[in-house]
Amino acid sequence: MTMQQPRSQRGALTAEMTRYGTSVLGAPLLWFPAPPAARDSGLILAGTHGDEGAAVVTLSCALRTLPARLRRHHLVLAVNPDGCQLGLRANANGVDLNRNFPAANWQAGETVYRWNSSAEQRDVKLSTGARAASEPETAALCQLIHTLRPAWVVSLHEPLACIEDPQHSQLGGWLAEQTGLPLVSSVGYSTPGSFGSWCADIGLPCITAELPPVSADEATERYLPALTGLLYWQPETQKRR
Repeated sequence: MTMQQPRSQRGALTAEMTRYGTSVLGAPLLWFPAPPAARDSGLILAGTHGDEGAAVVTLSCALRTLPARLRRHHLVLAVNPDGCQLGLRANANGVDLNRNFPAANWQAGETVYRWNSSAEQRDVKLSTGARAASEPETAALCQLIHTLRPAWVVSLHEPLACIEDPQHSQLGGWLAEQTGLPLVSSVGYSTPGSFGSWCADIGLPCITAELPPVSADEATERYLPALTGLLYWQPETQKRR
């Protein structure tokens, strides 16, 4: 049984997709459900920030590389489709979605980020939202997770070049080994209202996989095997059954 589609058949994205909400500008929020036979499925996310396109492209390539019957986990390729289309870190309302989740540590006001990976300071301002989960993209993802109840979540970002896993889980160690990126407990600064903070509040294991500052072309060359493997990953205990 082949684990990869022939390269010639990877052009179109034919996997089943379902709408779970609508963005600020009316774009469909789409998730790719795991096959019905899959058990203990996780959820893999990309595109929370629209300026982090390498992760989106590489995850899409992985989805097109692995035959659908072998996939075990749910996917969302673009949490923030408006931002991805407009090239914005924020959504169309100027809100950083990764500071808008209804975590206990959510804070009203502004958040700042670096213009690019070589900027010396965080000085570009975005909003955290009028209230926690004020944005349709955030609220819809929370509802999807409450509905799916995934076993874990992996959220893909750029460009910090690490695997952040506070629990140092089996999956976190596997991702670090497969990508060659260091496994860390924290990115080293506070992230109030982040997706990871909200997951911790509800007891959902969350790993943040930060790619380095690379082009989509280089990311697909370096990380496609790891992300393809992630789509059918299972714990060692399940492999022995």
